[in-house]
Amino acid sequence: MGRRAEQRKDDPSKTAAKSKGAKRRKTMYSALMVLFVGWAGMTLYHQHDNIQSTSRTLAQKQSEQKAVQTSLNELNLEVERLQDPEYIGQIARKKFGLYPPNEVPIIQPQE
Repeated sequence: MGRRAEQRKDDPSKTAAKSKGAKRRKTMYSALMVLFVGWAGMTLYHQHDNIQSTSRTLAQKQSEQKAVQTSLNELNLEVERLQDPEYIGQIARKKFGLYPPNEVPIIQPQE
């Protein structure tokens, strides 16, 4: 018991050194944590900004796609109409005044 009792006695200068080392470790740990949290916050902010920018671009492109799709549908409908011989005949009569040889045009007098 004598030997162990003597070893357990702490020298006051050693405890002060130990507390300085612990304080220094806590300060370093706190500084590293502040730097890490700052870096993570900046990264999160930049990613959020990039996501918002991409979302705006996506919304714009989707609206453009809807407009183009509507135009494409109208053009497909016109192509289907132009494949009908009756419709072609109507256009030829209205725009160009062309009639089949056995048809007599009826022209209304203009007032």
